[in-house]
Amino acid sequence: MILILTQCFPSRLGGVESLVSNLALSLSKSEKIIVFADRHHIFYDAIFDNQHKDEILVRRVGGIKFFRRRRKIKEIKPFIESKKVKLVISDSWKSLELGIDYLNINKIPVICLAHGNELLSNNETKNKRIKNVLYKVNCIIANSIFTKNLVKNFTTTDLFVDVIHPGASDLRKIDEKKVLNIIGNPIVLTLARLEKRKGHKFIILSIKKLLSEFPNLQYVIAGDGSELQNLKKLVKLENLEKNIIFVGNINDAQKKYLFEKTNLMIMPTLDETKNCSIEGFGISYLEAAFFSIPSIASNIGGTPEAVIHNATGKIINSIDELYPSIRELLINEKQRLDFGQNAQKRAVAEFNWSFISKKYLSIINTLVNTN
Repeated sequence: MILILTQCFPSRLGGVESLVSNLALSLSKSEKIIVFADRHHIFYDAIFDNQHKDEILVRRVGGIKFFRRRRKIKEIKPFIESKKVKLVISDSWKSLELGIDYLNINKIPVICLAHGNELLSNNETKNKRIKNVLYKVNCIIANSIFTKNLVKNFTTTDLFVDVIHPGASDLRKIDEKKVLNIIGNPIVLTLARLEKRKGHKFIILSIKKLLSEFPNLQYVIAGDGSELQNLKKLVKLENLEKNIIFVGNINDAQKKYLFEKTNLMIMPTLDETKNCSIEGFGISYLEAAFFSIPSIASNIGGTPEAVIHNATGKIINSIDELYPSIRELLINEKQRLDFGQNAQKRAVAEFNWSFISKKYLSIINTLVNTN
């Protein structure tokens, strides 16, 4: 069996949550998977766990962080002592910190995932903690080349660091569920947590300028987060209530409804490394790509690996390029459609979870057979 230790897991929403849950479900086709996850919401967690009870076993750990981390390590010990665990996967160094020595003593191979944000720190004590964990794992799998370079700040070149881009959910075959009344033309979308680094503010200001040419343009903001009230105030200040819609957190059925109507996905992430925040990859670009939707992203973090400039969308080098890039893709329908078709072909070929899980299994088998 394989154990997965994670703080980030559905029903909580986010890129890491999507990666870890889809990885667990994909690996379950060939391995017994037990997930030790933080409790997020007792009701919605139970719904998710019940939906997937025939594929994976999820054990939830709640309580305050200090005790939660220790309880999780205590709960894995009977499984380790059963001698049936072939490998442990951790969502990040944080989930391994208290248990890595125990796993090493028991000679259990360990894979640590790396995403970006968790490796940004201005605190020397924290940096030492990160380095201490990463040096003791058997393999680190980074979500992008950008993140792999962040890992190198903490490790020697002798450590096994591989890059496997996250897979994305192909929602084309599921039933859709309507989200409000989306009737604009064209429709642009941002699907992300509402944080400063996602660039929503600059998209809103671009929408204001675009209305003279596209009076029926509708911008849909999906997600929730700390910037919600600031963004709503900006929309009201610019008198854009008719053209900009906030739909909050959405499920996969609602995502499909939005993707079916969307012409362009926009998320120009900003460089917030000084605030220890960066986009390590960007799964939502690929989720949109399955629906032939091109994206506009920025040349920050790992996003240029998720969107290929002038092939599956546009990569902007500064926020000043955002407005003309949106305008160009809205005006030039042929280019937009060509980018969308390229994006779909790439998503289907390279980012489906069947393809991604084979890469993980190759590494898992190597570690298990050589340990």
